[in-house]
Amino acid sequence: MKTILLFNQVQDVVLKKSAQTAVNSIRQVCLFISFLMISTTASLNSQTSKVIPDISVTGAFIGPLTNGARTNQLIIDDSQLTTLSGKYLTSISFRLPTTATVSWPAANTTFPSYEVYLSNSVDPANRQLNFTANVVGTQTQVRAGSLLIPAGSLTAGGAPNAFTFDIVFNTPYLYTGTNLLIEIRHTGSDGTSASTHAAGTSTAGYGTLFTSCWASTGNVMNANFSYVKINSLDALGVKSVEIDGGLSVYPNPVTDYLFVKSAKEVAEFNIFNMAGQKIFSQKNTGKTSQLDVSNIARGNYILQIIDRNGNTSSTKFIKQ
Repeated sequence: MKTILLFNQVQDVVLKKSAQTAVNSIRQVCLFISFLMISTTASLNSQTSKVIPDISVTGAFIGPLTNGARTNQLIIDDSQLTTLSGKYLTSISFRLPTTATVSWPAANTTFPSYEVYLSNSVDPANRQLNFTANVVGTQTQVRAGSLLIPAGSLTAGGAPNAFTFDIVFNTPYLYTGTNLLIEIRHTGSDGTSASTHAAGTSTAGYGTLFTSCWASTGNVMNANFSYVKINSLDALGVKSVEIDGGLSVYPNPVTDYLFVKSAKEVAEFNIFNMAGQKIFSQKNTGKTSQLDVSNIARGNYILQIIDRNGNTSSTKFIKQ
């Protein structure tokens, strides 16, 4: 009888160990699958950029970077933006004219108020010298507040010059494939003006594929179309470790504190919900930071990271 009892006890232990081993194996497989899913989804969270117009001409326009107050509308036909459809627009940038030989600005330059609005628009052929008449639907303000452009941010010496400074949106904008109107309103700066590379009004495609107008304190007038680079992110993947070189976000999913480690100096963090509304903002000075997200409701969010040069990185995270 003792032998039988001993055998049964040994059998129970073996079965329990086998069951535990099986559970551990299943957990490892699940973790591996989760890792693959996260990695696969992360690869989808890539940046797409589009330069408008897609031609090469020599010209200039002073509007977006002048030191005097301006309002400037850029109207783009939907046929030029097919690669951005369904993506979140995150920033725009301009470049110096092909004739520029010196980087700009010579010293740090601040625009006390630099606002950007995005919306659907009329076809470029139907543009009027009336800002309101060119807007279709509701304008969405994607950027507000001051804009600091560090010395030398827009470089010269290229053919054409590079887009080297991003004007980052406070709120990502989901582009759905319509005509796009970019409206910039600023109050001028404390520095010198800079012209931007632009396509003149007689350029092929002006008035049909793209068009522009501007005003300062008087009437709305016809304008050369400043070359604009529009940056976007795919519709949100999970990226829990490294976003780009030297930048990591962890843990993901997160319960209380989200940590960000960066080789660059981060200026600001913003968190947006899936409707594109900013629900959290935090200024920053260090290279390793923590964000208290304990009071945020469970769900999926976008973390936007802006460095001191105005460059932006964005990733999705999950709040448990």
